Amino acid sequence: MKKVRNILGLVLIMMMAFTISCDDEFLVEKPLSTLSPENTFVDAAGLQTALDAALKGVFNQWNTDVGDLMFNHNMSDATVVSCTDKPDSPGVDMRVYATPLNSRNNDAGRMRNFYTQNYQQIKNANTVIDNIDIPEWADGDNDPERNHLLGSAYFMRAFFYMQLTMQFGNVGFLLNVVSEARQDFKVFHMQGIWDQMIEDLEYAEQWVKPKSEIPRGQAPVDAVRILLAKYYMLNQRFADAEAMMTKVIDDPESRLFTQGDVDASGVSTVRVGNNLNPFSGEALDGLDCNQPADPVNLLFMNENNQKTSNPEGIWMIVNAPFLDGSQGRSQRIRAWGPNFVSTNKGVKAPPTGTVTGMDIRQNEVSKQMLKWGRGQGFARPTNYAQFEIWNFKGENDLQDYRHRKGNWFDMDMLIYDNPDLKGTEWYGQPARLWHNGTLLCEDSIRCWYGYPMYKFYAANLEDQVKRQDGGKSDMYIMREAEAYLVRAEARVWQDKFAGAAEDLNVIRERANAIHMYTASDIQNEGIGAVLDERVRELWGEEYRHDELVRISVIFAKTGKAAYNGKTYSWDGQDMEKSLSQGSFYYDRIIEKNNYFRENVPWSTYPTTKYTMDPKHIFWPVYEPYLIGNVGNILNQTTGYDGSEKNVEPLVHQVQSAGTPNTDPMEAIGEVE
Repeated sequence: MKKVRNILGLVLIMMMAFTISCDDEFLVEKPLSTLSPENTFVDAAGLQTALDAALKGVFNQWNTDVGDLMFNHNMSDATVVSCTDKPDSPGVDMRVYATPLNSRNNDAGRMRNFYTQNYQQIKNANTVIDNIDIPEWADGDNDPERNHLLGSAYFMRAFFYMQLTMQFGNVGFLLNVVSEARQDFKVFHMQGIWDQMIEDLEYAEQWVKPKSEIPRGQAPVDAVRILLAKYYMLNQRFADAEAMMTKVIDDPESRLFTQGDVDASGVSTVRVGNNLNPFSGEALDGLDCNQPADPVNLLFMNENNQKTSNPEGIWMIVNAPFLDGSQGRSQRIRAWGPNFVSTNKGVKAPPTGTVTGMDIRQNEVSKQMLKWGRGQGFARPTNYAQFEIWNFKGENDLQDYRHRKGNWFDMDMLIYDNPDLKGTEWYGQPARLWHNGTLLCEDSIRCWYGYPMYKFYAANLEDQVKRQDGGKSDMYIMREAEAYLVRAEARVWQDKFAGAAEDLNVIRERANAIHMYTASDIQNEGIGAVLDERVRELWGEEYRHDELVRISVIFAKTGKAAYNGKTYSWDGQDMEKSLSQGSFYYDRIIEKNNYFRENVPWSTYPTTKYTMDPKHIFWPVYEPYLIGNVGNILNQTTGYDGSEKNVEPLVHQVQSAGTPNTDPMEAIGEVE
C-alpha cells in the first residue's frame, strides 16, 4: 500500500478510496482480519462504523475554528475571509491566489480540504453500499435494517457530491470503493451525477428511519427529504421539491420551536456571554449577558441538552461538554467573533487611537475576553449581512430577536478596560470606531463588526478556560426552519408568490420581526427574498456558497428573469463552462458583497485586496491531485491554469438504486 502511494505521489485524492489514513491509531498493532470486509461488515453494527466515519466528516466541516463550513460561507454574499495576517488566502485576492498551486489549507482557505475530505467521505459511504449484502439479512433485499443503512449511505454520498459539484463543477465520479491503483480517471458532467443522486435519494426517502428511531447525530428521513428537494430543483422539478418539503413540515417528528415552547420551559433568561469571571466569580462590567428568553436565543441555548431535546432539530451534531464520545471544542466564537483583543491594528481608545482599548496583557486575563469570548475574526460579515438585510421596508429592525441587542453582538457592548486608561474619561466607556474624525480601529475588517452571537456562544468549560473562545456545543446541521425556506424557494420558482410569502412569514413571525412579506413583495424580489431570509435565519448554518451556485444552475436552466432584471442561460452541454463565463452567483456577489465589489484592501497588507472574476464561481483543484492520473486527463476546473488541456466530460448512465453500483466509467465502456 505504501509503495502504491509512493508511485502515485500526490495523485488524484480519490485514491484515498484505497489508502489508509496515517493517524495515531494506524501505529497500533491490530489483527489483519479487521481490514477484511467479510470480517468487519458481518452485521448492521459493522456497516454503521463506516457510515459513522462519513458522519464524522460532516461534523469536522462544522466543528473547530477553521471549519470548512465557515470558509464556504465566506465565499458568498454574506461573509468574507478576514484573517488579515494571511495575504495569500485563495478566498480573498482570488485573481492572484485562487490557483491550482496554492497549497494553503487553513482558516484562510479550505478548497483543498473540501476536495480531499469529500472524496474520503464518499469512500466511506461507498464502503457501506459495496458491502451491504455481506450480512445475511432476514428479509433479503426487503429487510428494513438493510435498506435503512443503504439509504443512509446514499444520503451521505449525495450530501458530499452536492458539495463537489457546486464547488468544482464537473468532477470524478466514484460509486464504488477503488480496490486497486488506478491512473485513468475522467470527470463526468455534473448533470449525470445529479440524476444518480436523485435516483438514490428517492430510494433513501422510502427506507431511512425517522428521527425518533435513530440516535441523535445520524441523519433521519426528513434530512433526506431536504437534500432531495434541492436536487429536484436542480432538475427543475419544483412541484416535487415543494411536496417533499410539505412532507417534512407536516411530519410530527419535528416542528418549529415557538414562544409556547419558551413559556413551557420555565426559562426566563438565556445567557449570551459571561456576567461572572469563571475564575474568581467577580462581576464583569458591561451589558448584562442574561437576555430575556425568546424562541430564538433559547433555541440555541447550550445548557440542559437544549438543542438535542427541542422539537426543531432534524439532523444534529451532538457535542456536549464532558460527554464521552463528543467532538472537540467547537471554538465558534473564535472563528466568527471579531478580534478585539490581539492585534496592533485593532480596537484603540480615544482620543488619539494609540492606546489599546481593551486589556490584552498576555500574562493577565482580559475581562472583556472572558465576557464576550476571544474572537479571532476569521469570518467577517459584509455590509449586506450586517446592515442591509435588517433594514426591511425602510426600518432598521431591532425588534427581530435575531438582531436584538444582546442576542446580536454590537461593538459598543465592549467597554474600554485597559488599566492604562484608568483616570481618564474613557475608562469603562463603550467602544467606538471614530472619535472627532480619527479612526480608532485600523483593521476594521477583522476587528470591528457585529454578528449573531446567540448562535455561536458556548462557554468553554473543559480546557483553555482562560481563553473563552468557544466550548463544546451541539449544532444543527438541518432544522425545521430550513424546510420552510426551501419550500418558499420551490414556490418562488413556480410563481406561487402568496405561498412563498406565507412560508417566509412563519419564520419572521417566530423571530418577532416588525414587517412581514406580502405576495407583491415576493413577486418583486423573487429569489432575493428567500436568500435574504436565509441569511437572517441560517447565518453560519448553511453552505452559503453552494446554495448560491445551486440557484445559479436553476436560473441558467430556466432562463427565468432574476430580481436584478437579468436572465441567464447555458450552452445546453457543459454547465461548468457556461457558469464560469457568467452567472447569477457572480452578479449576486458583486451586488451584495461590498468587499469584492469595491476591491477593498487590507490595512495589514495594503497590496492584498478582494478580487473575483466569473470563473471563481467554481474553485481550482489542487494540481498535485491531478498530475499522477497519467492514464487519462482529469480535468482542471474551467478557467484555471491547466484547464486548456481539458477533455470532454463523460455522460453518466443512471443505475438503479437498491444494489451495489457498477463503476460509472466501466458502465459506459471507458474501462474494461
